[in-house]
Amino acid sequence: MAECKTAEQVRDDHLRVLGPDLGALYHALHDEVIWLHGKWQQYRILFAESEERIELLNGVAGFFFRVIQDVLFENVVLHIARLTDPTQSVGKDNLTLFRLAEFVKEPKLALEVKSLAERAKAAATFARDWRNRHLAHTDLALALGDQAKPLPPISRERIDAALAAAALVLNRIESHYWQSEVAFTQVIQPLGDAESLAHYLRVAIDVERPQ
Repeated sequence: MAECKTAEQVRDDHLRVLGPDLGALYHALHDEVIWLHGKWQQYRILFAESEERIELLNGVAGFFFRVIQDVLFENVVLHIARLTDPTQSVGKDNLTLFRLAEFVKEPKLALEVKSLAERAKAAATFARDWRNRHLAHTDLALALGDQAKPLPPISRERIDAALAAAALVLNRIESHYWQSEVAFTQVIQPLGDAESLAHYLRVAIDVERPQ
């Protein structure tokens, strides 16, 4: 059975093996990608697993859960865009996958990490367009329907691919230094996640249903 480490132990291990600079950067990105996968997992549990669950949410509080669906979806898209941003914007440093290669001392590994970051950026092109013209800013022509270039469609498959590409960048570091990989798609959720919410909504409906 794999050892279960605390958050502090994981951070200490990253700093010990990678050093204070690369270790701190890798740990911050590691946590970001875990959090991103966790949010996306919650979205999928509620809105992507079954029509029955959608009917359950609509029957309980359709408008509220539509708001939650849109906000959670857009937050995930924004998060993907941020991870694949350049290392600087308007003279300010960014926490981004591209920064990793700058701190990797082995030239061959640094090139591999940079190449994987470029692939992650390509997989996230849709997210940056949505961020730039709809989420962080509201493009006027797009808002008015004035013959603007339409936003690229976003499918769950495209988001899955973008998350997988981001995970590959970090797992190249993980495999080089620890000879292992992080299963980012298997985020362990504490009690009280979206699955629990759906369960108790079903219980409440069953209790209220006339016998």
